[in-house]
Amino acid sequence: MSASPPLLQVEALSIEYAGARVVEGVGFELEAGATLGIVGESGSGKSQTALALLGLLPARARLRGSVRFEGRELLGLAERDWNRLRGSRIALVFQDPMTSLNPYLSIGTQMAEVLCLHRGLPRAAALAESARMLDAVRITDAVARLAQYPHELSGGMRQRVLIATALLCRPALLVADEPTTALDVTVQAEILVLLEQLQRDLGLALLLISHDLDVVAEVCERILVMYAGRVMESGPAAALLAEPRHPYTAGLLASRPRLDAPPGQPLQPIPGQPPTPGQPTNGCVFQPRCGRAVAVCAEQRPDLLPLAPGRCCACHRPLTGWGM
Repeated sequence: MSASPPLLQVEALSIEYAGARVVEGVGFELEAGATLGIVGESGSGKSQTALALLGLLPARARLRGSVRFEGRELLGLAERDWNRLRGSRIALVFQDPMTSLNPYLSIGTQMAEVLCLHRGLPRAAALAESARMLDAVRITDAVARLAQYPHELSGGMRQRVLIATALLCRPALLVADEPTTALDVTVQAEILVLLEQLQRDLGLALLLISHDLDVVAEVCERILVMYAGRVMESGPAAALLAEPRHPYTAGLLASRPRLDAPPGQPLQPIPGQPPTPGQPTNGCVFQPRCGRAVAVCAEQRPDLLPLAPGRCCACHRPLTGWGM
């Protein structure tokens, strides 16, 4: 018997707006119950990729490639079919809980709607299940919280409400797009621990989008690094962080603040700026900012090739150790 296909299978995904390609040739797989982190600077295409997985891109977006979930092709799906899938089998947690929750509706009304729509539960049963899920994400006085409005909760509690809402229907895949960006460091750590525990306890697959490698390393088994809409490197989290093979990945790691750095030591930013989305280039998109670039880097685009089992890199001169 052949092995079952991955829960999520993305192949050659490209996204364009008015001829400007913001995502190009992205591909990855995610098994049921596994975790994958997608990292990169702002504008790298990671959030666009995530929104494509849920059919939430604007109508003007032009998509090519393939996105298969549970063996079903999602690109080109009718809106009524997306509405059945979103919130039920695939759920999304946005980065800003204050703008993601409706300020005019109580927490209970917003959560119960999910169960009424997808599971056909009566309101009383939906509210009871919502309270149980709030308790599962460690919100105290869960029943009382259902009657409150978003502005009455702290940022960390609002983010927990979003996570609880996303998990109400026990989805197979949870997409978390920068879920800790709007939170302070202490609350961020609590949310990451919560996500890790829920993912393990519920057995769901987790796709975590972030600009922060430390955040992704805390939760994910594998990491995919994006830059200017393309995949630069992918591999197991521990191996990729210990020995990055692409200069961009090494640059991201080197630019992290360090607690053991001497006081006053400046950060090490990656020089230059990311390219404008859709900007044409013949060579490697990272070449203008790369200290290791040679002539071929400006002339020929590198393919994403395997370097070791489970490790891929798109670079003409992959690193064998730290340094740019």
